Amino acid sequence: MKNSPSPSRFSMKVTETTQAQALGFFVNQDEKRAPVPATGLPGIADPMLKGSPFKGAAKTNLFLRSTSDEPHVLFIGVGQKKELTPETFRLAGSAAYSKVQTEGAESFAISFDELVKAAGSKAADACLEAFLQGYGMTSYKFDKYKSDKKDPKVLKIEVVASGELKKRAAAALNRAAIQMDSIQIVRDFSNEPSNFGTPEYYASEIQKICRTHGLKCRVLNEAAAKKEKMDLFLSVGNGSKRESQVVIVTYEPKVKAKKTIAFAGKGVTFDTGGISLKPGARMEDMKHDMTGAATLFGATLAAARLGCKNRIVTILGFTENMPSSTATTPSSVVTARNGKTVEIINTDAEGRLVLGDVLDLCCDEKPDLVVDVATLTGACGIALGKFCSALFVNNDKLLKHFQAAEEKTAERLWQLPLWDEYFDDMKSATADMMNISSDGTGGTIRGAIFLKQFVRKGTDWAHIDIANRASDNPVVPYHPRKGASGVYTRFLTELAMDFE
Repeated sequence: MKNSPSPSRFSMKVTETTQAQALGFFVNQDEKRAPVPATGLPGIADPMLKGSPFKGAAKTNLFLRSTSDEPHVLFIGVGQKKELTPETFRLAGSAAYSKVQTEGAESFAISFDELVKAAGSKAADACLEAFLQGYGMTSYKFDKYKSDKKDPKVLKIEVVASGELKKRAAAALNRAAIQMDSIQIVRDFSNEPSNFGTPEYYASEIQKICRTHGLKCRVLNEAAAKKEKMDLFLSVGNGSKRESQVVIVTYEPKVKAKKTIAFAGKGVTFDTGGISLKPGARMEDMKHDMTGAATLFGATLAAARLGCKNRIVTILGFTENMPSSTATTPSSVVTARNGKTVEIINTDAEGRLVLGDVLDLCCDEKPDLVVDVATLTGACGIALGKFCSALFVNNDKLLKHFQAAEEKTAERLWQLPLWDEYFDDMKSATADMMNISSDGTGGTIRGAIFLKQFVRKGTDWAHIDIANRASDNPVVPYHPRKGASGVYTRFLTELAMDFE
C-alpha cells in the first residue's frame, strides 16, 4: 500500500467531436449573447442566458441541467478580455471541476476554438494549459490509507479542437499533464505519514521515478555523506534510528546545456525539534517538513520531461530530527562541509543545518544559479500570511527571472532583505556562528542570512522559504484545504525552463 501513488481522478484528451455529458462554454463579461458553439458541439440557444444574473464575470459560472438526452451546459465566466490572465483560466478550471463533479457528470468537454475567441489567439495556448492545470489540481485527493475507500471516480475532460488548433491544444494538454504528474508526486510525498515517509523511502522512490524517466540519480548514505564531510547535515539525524540520505538527481539536456542550475532541498521527513522539542499541538504537520525537497524534485522532473535546455543538478538532504540519547544537544559545535564551525543553540533550527552542507555541495557543480527551497521558518507565515512566500537573492539581477516565472504561474513571492547586519548577532563566542540569532527577531531573514554563509563567493543564489504555503493553504481554490499544496512546483519548472 505505502508504495502506491494516489490514483488520478481525471483524464484528458483532445478530440474533434464529443459525446460528453456536460459542455463548457467560456463567456466574457458584458457579452449580450451566448458564445457560438464550435464545430462538433451541439447547438446552444442564445435564450439560455436571457434574464439570467450571470454576466460572465471572472470566478462565476452557471450550470444548466438538461432534462433530455442533450448534454448539461456549464457557462464559465472569464471576465473582460483585456483583463484576462492564465490565472483567470486556472481558477475557472478549478471551479469547473468542482461544479461538474457536484452535478454528477462523468465527462466534460470544452471547445478550444471558443477559448481562442474568449482569450485571444496569442494568449489561448497558455490559458488552455492553465485551465487544465486548475481542473487537474482540484481533482487531487490523498486517501491511500483509508480502509473503506472506493475506486476513484475519474472525471474525463475533452478538449474539442479543429484544424491547426488541434495541434496547439494537444501541446498545451501535454504540458499540463506533465506538470500535473509532478504536482501529484510532490503532494503525495509531502502527505506521506512519517512512519512510512522516511529518508530511505524517499530516496528509493526518487530512484524508481528517475529510472522511469531517464534521469541520473545517486544516493549518499551516512557513510558516504561522512566522507563528503557533511557533518552539519548529519548532526540533524543523530537522534534518529533512520539513516539520513543525500539524493543527487542530474538532468542533462540532449543538446549542449545553455546553463547549469543547482537546486538544494530541505528534506526533514519529520521534525520533532530534537532536544529543543516542539510543543505537541499540531506536531503531526511536521511530516510536511520535507516539502522543499519534494517540490524541487517535482520541478526537476517536469522540466526534464518538457525538454529543458539547461542542465539541472538537484541535491536533496533527507533526514529525521528526533530526540534521544544520541541526539545533537544545544551548545554542540559542528564543522560544516565548507570548514566553518557552527554552535548549535537550538536544535529546532535544523533545516539550515541540512541546507548549509547541501548548498556547499551544490557549489561544487559550478552552477550559474543555485536555488534552495525549504519549509524553513514559521516566522515566514507571521510576516507574509498565506498569499506569498519569501524570496531572498544575493544578486538583484536575478529578480527578472523570478518575476517572469511568477507572472506565468501566479505563484507569488515577496523579496525580503539580505543585509549582512542581520548576521552580526549570529556570531558565536565559541564558534564561527550560531544557528539562531541572540535576539529572536527577524526569524525568516536570520535563516536566509545563515544560509548565505555557505554559498561561495561569486555564485548567484536564491533562497525561497515556503513554510507558510507548503500545506493547509485553502486561500487558493485549486490547493487542497488540508494537506500538501504542491505550490511552487510550476514556478520552479518555469524558472528552470526559461533561465538563460
